[in-house]
Amino acid sequence: MKAKYLFGFSLLFFSASAPLVLPIQTATAGIVRQVQASQVSGEKATGQTVKVWAGHGVSISFYRTEEVIKKIWLDDPSKFVIDVDGCLEGLGRCSTEGTGAGLIHLRRIETVKIPGLPQATYGTHLTVITESGSTKKSYHFRIVPGTGKPEYSQLEIIGDSSNDRELRQPKADYTAISDSKYIAKGMQFALSKQWITSDTPLWERLTKLVELRSLGEELTIAASNAGVSMKLVEKLMLMGGKRLLEMPPRSLNTQQVNTNNTQPTPFNLVVEKKR
Repeated sequence: MKAKYLFGFSLLFFSASAPLVLPIQTATAGIVRQVQASQVSGEKATGQTVKVWAGHGVSISFYRTEEVIKKIWLDDPSKFVIDVDGCLEGLGRCSTEGTGAGLIHLRRIETVKIPGLPQATYGTHLTVITESGSTKKSYHFRIVPGTGKPEYSQLEIIGDSSNDRELRQPKADYTAISDSKYIAKGMQFALSKQWITSDTPLWERLTKLVELRSLGEELTIAASNAGVSMKLVEKLMLMGGKRLLEMPPRSLNTQQVNTNNTQPTPFNLVVEKKR
């Protein structure tokens, strides 16, 4: 039975090594998702993947930040088209004084072969230049085709004041830290069996999942934002040693979990393997 059990997991990881084969878990969030500006702009930006489904366009809104979009670049336009709710250089005729927009709309199209332009392998790069008074900012997104049921219709860029961050930052509890630990251990087990390598897009998505969950993000939402299926998450947690529903010890807070655990924190464990 043990050999059959491991063989099943081996098949799972060989099939999961190709990013497009993985089913994406449908998010429980609404059609509008909020993204903090610091996540997609500035020195600490981690980037944001935007999925666009066939027949279901997705918008990126800057209304909340009150920034004016002045210029956009889509590096590989062979699969997507862009429209804006205003007039930008290269997107319609308008006077110099009248340029600007607040919202970008992306639609998916049948792949068009453009002579001399290589097609993006892991999604195309979208750059957005905005202005607010005398301040200019650049935002960066990775645009990829979506599969299955559409999960959202708009990404809303929001501000990054300390109050906003404090209100929106999820609280990491015992369960969140426990989940991230088991996922990280499952990744190490799969790595030791050579079912996955640390230099693939799948490993990067799993690393992001561990980070989001360790920070307190709800598990299904973290999996969806990282682009990982819940089926794969459950398999990793089993391989990491999780068997039954765990209850936190009495009076055990998040700090105690981190200081009493002899193993490295889940996210650091993954990062060390990527070096």
